[in-house]
Parts: sequence; C-alpha cells; structure tokens
Amino acid sequence: MKKIILFSFLLCIIFSVRSQSRKNCGFGEIQQRIQSSPDYEQHQLAYQKLLKEFKNYKMDTVIVIPTVIHVIYQNATENISKAQIQSQLDALNNDFRKLNADTTNVASGFSKADVKLEFALATFDPFGNSTSGITRTFTTIDSIGFKDLHDDLVPAWNSRRYLNIWVCNVGPFLLGFATPPGASVNPQEDGVVIGSEYFGTIGTVHNDPSNVYNKGRTATHEIGHYLNLLHIWGNDFNPSCSTDDQIADTPNQSREIYDCPLPSSTCGSNDMLSNYMGYIDDACMGNFTLGQKTRMRNALYILRDSLQYGVTLGITSLKEVNELSKTNIFPNPSLGIFQLSFSNSIPIKNVSIQILDLLGKEVSFQKRESIHGLEIELSKAKKGIYFVKLEEDNFTVIKKLIKH
Repeated sequence: MKKIILFSFLLCIIFSVRSQSRKNCGFGEIQQRIQSSPDYEQHQLAYQKLLKEFKNYKMDTVIVIPTVIHVIYQNATENISKAQIQSQLDALNNDFRKLNADTTNVASGFSKADVKLEFALATFDPFGNSTSGITRTFTTIDSIGFKDLHDDLVPAWNSRRYLNIWVCNVGPFLLGFATPPGASVNPQEDGVVIGSEYFGTIGTVHNDPSNVYNKGRTATHEIGHYLNLLHIWGNDFNPSCSTDDQIADTPNQSREIYDCPLPSSTCGSNDMLSNYMGYIDDACMGNFTLGQKTRMRNALYILRDSLQYGVTLGITSLKEVNELSKTNIFPNPSLGIFQLSFSNSIPIKNVSIQILDLLGKEVSFQKRESIHGLEIELSKAKKGIYFVKLEEDNFTVIKKLIKH
C-alpha cells in the first residue's frame, strides 16, 4: 500500500505510561491540508447544496454498515480472537444505538442520541463469496503506523461498500487513526486503523492493567471521525472558546481534557466531558449528541452514501424484525426471471426495487406483478451476481441474485 502520509489520516496518539496516557489527534493538520487543496471550496459548496436537500433525511431508519476486520499480526497476541473482534462490534452497536449502560456518565442537560447505525461483519466479500468478515495477515513489520501500511500488505475491500478496519500493532505512540469522508484519499487506504490492544473489550485489552482504553471507545471515536465528526473543541492547533465543532448542542470547550476529571466549565458553560469525541478515559465516556447524530447521518447519506446499501448483508437492523427480509426469491440462480414473494404485511405497491451489480451500478430490469408477488426480469443483464435492493417505509433489505 502506498505509504500513508499524515495529512491523509486522522491520527490519535497514546503514550505508554499512565502519566502520559493522553489521546491526541492530528486532525488540525489534516484539516488544514485538506482545506488547502485546490478543489476544497468547490467540494464544500457542492456538499452544502446537497446538505440542504438531505437535512434530517431518514434520521430514524436503522442502517447496518457492512464491516470487514483486517487483523495484521506478528505474534499470537496481535492475532486477536474472533470473540475479541465481536466484543468490539458489540461495543460499537451499544454506543451508536445508545444501549450502553454508562449513559449515566452524561451530565444533566446534554442530549444522548441513538444514532441508529449498527455494525456487522460482512457476510459476502466483494466478489459475492461467503466470508466471515475477518481477514488475517502475518507481517514481519514490528509496528504498523501511517508510514508502514502498504498496498501489498492488506488493501481495503471496496471502501465504497465496506467499512474497513485494520487491527494491528500501531507502535507505542499510536492509538489509531481514520480517514475523513470526502478527503482525497486512496480508496485502498480508506477506513480505520486501531491498535490491537485497544480493540474490543476482552482479550488483549486487559493485558496491561493501566490501559484505560479497554471499552472499545477508540473505535467509537475514530468511526466518529470517519463519519465527519470533529473533536468537540473544534480547532486542534489553537482550541479556544471561539472555536467549535460546528455542532450546536456540544458546548464550546477551550482545551483538551484528559483522564476522568471532575466537572468543569471552560467557556462559561459546563463542558461535555462524557462525549465520545473527547479525550477522556473510556470508562467515563457515554454519549453522542443529537447534533452529532445529524452530522454523521448526513455524512453517511452524502459523503459515504454507498455504505448504506449494505450489499454484503441481507439485513437492515440487528435489533428489529425486518419484514422485507422474509422476501423469498425463486428460482435463484435463474436464467433471468426471478419471482419475489413478500410477507403478507408488506403491500407490494409500497415496495421500491433497485437492481445493482457488484460495483454498485444500477442495472436495467423489467418488473411486473405475478401470482407470487412480483416478477423481475434481467433479460439484458450479463451472467453473474447482482443484488436487489427492496425498500418501503419501514424496512430495507438487500438480497443476492445469480443469473446463469
């Protein structure tokens, strides 16, 4: 992989002893470099135009983001278990769905948002083959940071369709880093990188008793950046009461705050110490705000819009019954004609249908009612694997089609 340079990534730093155990991200420098790119202003104007159209769009639709975990290891400790990986996904789903028990850390007066985003291991790889959603790669590199993650090591799966997370030894001074949306980043490098000892809530995160990043909040924090959140103090180089994170319901904070501190007020209002986009210990975090939810959802729909299609999964929500998931498709494989039989609770007239190829491009098809429900004909499509996206007011599902 091309050497990842600092301005391509959000970089969080951790020191190895408790007195130095402070997360510091290089987002300020990254932001400055992005803003200096020639197409930055044009990109921002286009984003703001789309933002007006998508404001508060489908804020209550639960979306599952297909996730692939690339474990890069040099020894058995770094080759973390599937159970540890699942513990991280569980932590993410708790944090992003406001199911975490420590919302009690959130001081009175601050909002606690259910972002309605969930994360699940991919069940199909980019070629349509079944997968565990986990790759494992041995490396001879002692520590892998932004200077050492190479294309020929573990390139991203299609970063338009998957959240790629690399778990590895990131060295003594790194906690993790992530690519911001809309930046000029090599698609093979787009995603999140987390140190194996900070990934999940069991296993290696407990090898060091002084590790205060053992509740999976490093990934929560970095995925926040991946979905366009800033640190709550806004400007990383010169934080002050006049800089903020562009979100109304996170109070201005004049400086970075660490550890598990007592309540403070740095800008004439109470600091939101519990926020995932701060720097305090995992055990004292507890919330995203409603404003942060809106910003992340808008980033998902506008800047990372293809992730919402979930072509690698046949589900929309991990917690809710998806009636569309009960849709039967037969014959499948087929020579080109597929019958879709829906649950009795789904009115056919309310279902929108989209056919996508493996690259996510729309495919021409014919639709007509049949005794089973609907008939889909892909007479003009080549042989291969396709995905049918079914959507109605309450549910969305993606199912695989195989044309012989």
